Amino acid sequence: MKIIKKHSKVKVREPTYSSKGFALIYEDSIFERKIVNKKLNNDQNYVLHSFLKNNTLVGISNPFNSKSLTAKVRKTYKYPSIYNIVITKKMADNLDLDINNPYVEVLTIKKNDKFIAKEASIFEEEKNVANKAPVTSININDLSVSTPKIEVKKKKPTYIINIAEFYFLESAEAVKNRFEKKVNLENIKIKKISKNKFKVYFGPYASFNSMKETYFSLNELGFENLDIINTNK
Repeated sequence: MKIIKKHSKVKVREPTYSSKGFALIYEDSIFERKIVNKKLNNDQNYVLHSFLKNNTLVGISNPFNSKSLTAKVRKTYKYPSIYNIVITKKMADNLDLDINNPYVEVLTIKKNDKFIAKEASIFEEEKNVANKAPVTSININDLSVSTPKIEVKKKKPTYIINIAEFYFLESAEAVKNRFEKKVNLENIKIKKISKNKFKVYFGPYASFNSMKETYFSLNELGFENLDIINTNK
């Protein structure tokens, strides 16, 4: 017979934070211009974030080459909202980020997360297999024979700034006209998603730098935490 306690406490897992956006790559000029008030060591792996707590472990990945790494939040600090994290130069180099398009994915992780443990166990298993595997044959390849290289064309990233979605087309058109006439912002479009869903957005933009000025102009109008979408991922 198994006795089950009626009032047993069930641990609820805390929600995981994830976001996609641009990384601010630290350099001394950023500190001198007071964009951040913390001087970072560009040879180390740690990050600044606008609201994640100190010592929070985050995974940062480059979606264009699947490279990723983990780091801890060194300090919580407010910075321009177009960026979703501040990283060091060493981290940018390890992720092989494009300086003109430093687009990253950020995910909070726990030390006991399953995928981390799984990665560690796979690594240990592969090491053991490599050490114990018997040598059954040796193949000699003729290096003088050239093999054709297959070039994979990488898609260039394009971005849009998502404003809002509306139920009526008339509402979407009214917002579009306001931006074009009253605040003199161009390159705004409307996309029909469904019968009663219309998206208003700016773009597309071929690079982060070409989009930056529009984003800051929208911030000045009171639009904050705008969603930047990579349309060519």
